[in-house]
Parts: sequence; C-alpha cells; structure tokens
Amino acid sequence: MKKKIQFSLVYRDMWQSSGKFQPRKDQLERIAPVIIDMGCFARVETNGGAFEQVNLLAGENPNDAVRAFCKPFNEVGIKTHMLDRGLNALRMYPVPDDVRALMYKVKAKQGTNITRIFDGLNDVRNIIPSIKWAKEGGMTPQCALCITNSPVHTLEYYMNIADQLIAAGAEEIALYNLAGQLVKKVNSSVMGVENVAAGAYIVKAGNAVKKVVLK
Repeated sequence: MKKKIQFSLVYRDMWQSSGKFQPRKDQLERIAPVIIDMGCFARVETNGGAFEQVNLLAGENPNDAVRAFCKPFNEVGIKTHMLDRGLNALRMYPVPDDVRALMYKVKAKQGTNITRIFDGLNDVRNIIPSIKWAKEGGMTPQCALCITNSPVHTLEYYMNIADQLIAAGAEEIALYNLAGQLVKKVNSSVMGVENVAAGAYIVKAGNAVKKVVLK
C-alpha cells in the first residue's frame, strides 16, 4: 500500500531573521485563510522559538497571537506545530523542569498540536523529558536529529539516537538540515517522491552518503 505524503508549511527563518518579514498578529490572521484555501498543507508551523519574541518586539501578547493564528487551522483539521529547544524550551538558556512541563499544557490550550523538539548537540538527555511532558500536555512529540558532517556523526550515530527517542515515546522523527548536509543524489540518481513516500531520506554521514529508511 502506498504511503500518503503530507506537506508542512514552515516559517522558521521568517521569525528570527531581521532581513525577512516578521508578521504581526493581524497579518497572521489575514494570511491563515489564504494558506487554508491553497488546499495543499496538512501542517503549518504557527509558533515556537523566536515567534513569541517577535510578538513582544511588536508590543503584542504572544498568547493572543498564537491562539489567533492556530484557530482557523484547528477548525479545518490542519495540524499546527511549533519549534521547541528542549532544555531551553522557547528561550536561549535552560528553563526549569516545571516551566517546561507547563509549557506543553499551555501550548495545547493555545491550539498547537505538535512540538518539534531538538537539541543542537543531539543530547537525548535534553530531549527525552520533553517527550513525556508533551504527551502529558496533550501534544504530539516530534523529535529532530540535527544533521552535520564529521567522523563522529555516522549513520550508526544517528540511528542510535533515533532508537533512543522512539523508545522514550517519540511519535515522529524529523531530520534537521541545519548545516546543509542533506543531499539529493546518490550514485547520480535523484531521490524521487516515491523514496520519500517509502520513508527514505538521503543523509550525508561523515564522508559517506547513505540512504536512511525510517520505519
């Protein structure tokens, strides 16, 4: 049976780059119906990371902005997701455990369905607690592997981390192409939609290029 491919609209760079457009609450409310009418996205990133910081810089209440942007997607069944820095939650420095646990309950109430948890060094100790708290808060925990290129970062290294995260309850695994290490070709063949549908991803691990099939 063929697998269904779902497209996700991600705005991450828009939130935190001064050279890109940083929307206000009223602008998010106006663009949400347009995104819905496009009819091609099963998921939309609506908050997390620097999103709330942008709202604060605009003199807005992040809680109001997130609720307003999530609401139209919730109403039509489009899943909403957020960026989650694990130990740092939505900040750039460590956050107490009780605050991290509470964050997922608040985010679920705001209308956010999925949290994408990552740690820049792939330290599962900073990710695994968030999996538990996300589930308790009513959210889907998606865990990200930060891909890079070194003798240490082998295919086995990444598969070991994925196994640990799945064992801890991660419902989805994402590949974070932070350093531009994902490649499109292996043996001169272009990776097609059928590969993605089969759960196959092309990863550059160290000096070797591998096809990874996530089951």
